Amino acid sequence: MTGPDLDPEQYPPIDPREPVPDDASELLPDTPDELPQAPVEPMPDDGGDDGVRELA
Repeated sequence: MTGPDLDPEQYPPIDPREPVPDDASELLPDTPDELPQAPVEPMPDDGGDDGVRELA
């Protein structure tokens, strides 16, 4: 199956090496201007049980 013939002036060919442009569409009305800070994740050496166990 082939795609429709598109006007190259309106739909230029896509170069996969080029970065994707930012979406300039309007955000939802309840979207905050800034995102909240990400929570701090524990590191393996913080003494928690999430780290790598020592060999016995």
